[in-house]
Amino acid sequence: MIIQLLRSIFSYSKTNKFTEIHNHWVFVKMITMKNHLIDNVLLILLAFEYLLFGLWGLVDPIALSNMIGFTFNEITSFSEFRAQYTFFTALGVLSVIAIFRNELQIRTYFILALLNGSFVIGRTLGIFLDGMPDQTLWTIFAVDLAVFLLCFWRYRALKST
Repeated sequence: MIIQLLRSIFSYSKTNKFTEIHNHWVFVKMITMKNHLIDNVLLILLAFEYLLFGLWGLVDPIALSNMIGFTFNEITSFSEFRAQYTFFTALGVLSVIAIFRNELQIRTYFILALLNGSFVIGRTLGIFLDGMPDQTLWTIFAVDLAVFLLCFWRYRALKST
């Protein structure tokens, strides 16, 4: 009888421990899948944004510049505009690649957070030095801030794992 009692306690302990480990593994797997889905959706949106605007700025800089209130007064302006939008296109390509190569995600988020964080700082300085912007610039500011916060959040989350 004592042996049966000990066996039941021991088997309960093993079963309980196994269940606990299994439940933990399932929880970790669910979190990993959720984070993977978050990263894929975010990277798809970032790729779309940067490829769309990057290619648009390369192909038709006048149309895009008119939308954001930027005017060209010489060839150097076109060159600078196209150089920046080539970089945006490259960021879109990097975002697409990072969807399929997880090891690039942390670097992608770092680069995008750095870029958009610097835009937010520059635009904030512009508000103080140049005056209140129009609705278009407020929209661009909000997008830059949102992208910075999202990329910084994912960078920190991936760096801590």
